[in-house]
Amino acid sequence: MAQKLLAGGAWIQVLLDGQAVGLATGASYDEDWAVNPANVLNYHGPVDYDSQGYSCTVTMSTFIPERPGEGPWPDNGQVALAEFIPTRSQVQSNDGKPGEFGDLMFFNTATKTIVNQFRKVMVASNGVQITPNSYVTANLRMMAVERTM
Repeated sequence: MAQKLLAGGAWIQVLLDGQAVGLATGASYDEDWAVNPANVLNYHGPVDYDSQGYSCTVTMSTFIPERPGEGPWPDNGQVALAEFIPTRSQVQSNDGKPGEFGDLMFFNTATKTIVNQFRKVMVASNGVQITPNSYVTANLRMMAVERTM
């Protein structure tokens, strides 16, 4: 478990369906089990708690390459994550769905281990952060059906 807690200064490579799409500058995920109290009439407080649903949100920032489409980049990727972000017209022409990926993986390049992996993922929101004297980064929030590890 310790190898998952510390990246050890290594780059974390982002893979979509097994294809390297960028290096993460930061990533997190939140699982919500939609836990609700089971209340009983005339009893003060819940008698139990039940999960009524599940959602998984992945938030990450990745470097945006200086010249998209002119790889290879230092992470050996050939495609930038930015190329997978749909436009509004693409989402509208796809019955409101932003597109789906079978697998999202975070890979520690130093230890050659998978940090986390998610199944059936789609982009929920995106943006770009520009800071003077720094790298341009893409900020994405993705929804996943489940975290598989």
